[in-house]
Amino acid sequence: MSVRRVEPPGSTKGLLELSLGATLTALALVLHLFKLPYPPAPFLKFDGTGIPLAVLALYSLRASAAALPVVFVGLQLMGADFVGAGMKVIAEASTFLPLVYAYRRLYQRRGLAHRLLPVALGMVSRALAMMLCNYLVAPYWLVLTYGFSFEKAYAATVALLPHVAVFNLVTASYVGALSVEVFRVVSKTFGALPGSVR
Repeated sequence: MSVRRVEPPGSTKGLLELSLGATLTALALVLHLFKLPYPPAPFLKFDGTGIPLAVLALYSLRASAAALPVVFVGLQLMGADFVGAGMKVIAEASTFLPLVYAYRRLYQRRGLAHRLLPVALGMVSRALAMMLCNYLVAPYWLVLTYGFSFEKAYAATVALLPHVAVFNLVTASYVGALSVEVFRVVSKTFGALPGSVR
């Protein structure tokens, strides 16, 4: 019969989770400053915000849940509007949640599937989530912000949905691939393994 050791509150692991969470959240906000436009729709911009957030989620979903409100507020302080900050947070969460789930489920398997399937799930999840969010929110946002008629705003939104899908597929591909590789290094350093973290 094995006895599971329970670490006391304030243990080294808790302190490590807190410091790693704060560091990666700050890094996510810093990486938001460096952007590249998506040429067919330049208002969509690639950045690296999701990489540290996904690494954090792979390490601890609890820490990533605490990071998202901080990122939401931080993005607004950096100039994003309420809707834009909310969309960004939804985009990143819809990338790392399926990625973390699949990565932990497949952790015992080695090979290409262990790395590619979680990234692919993150890509599909993000693209679908952001198409749905844009379909539901963007027409009203265009009406309120730019004074479009609803018909014009709806037509513009529908026309942009393919670009939203492609942009988010590309973003989730590099966020997923890089975060998994970075996490492998972090987990070796800090001893965190998928399935053993919350």
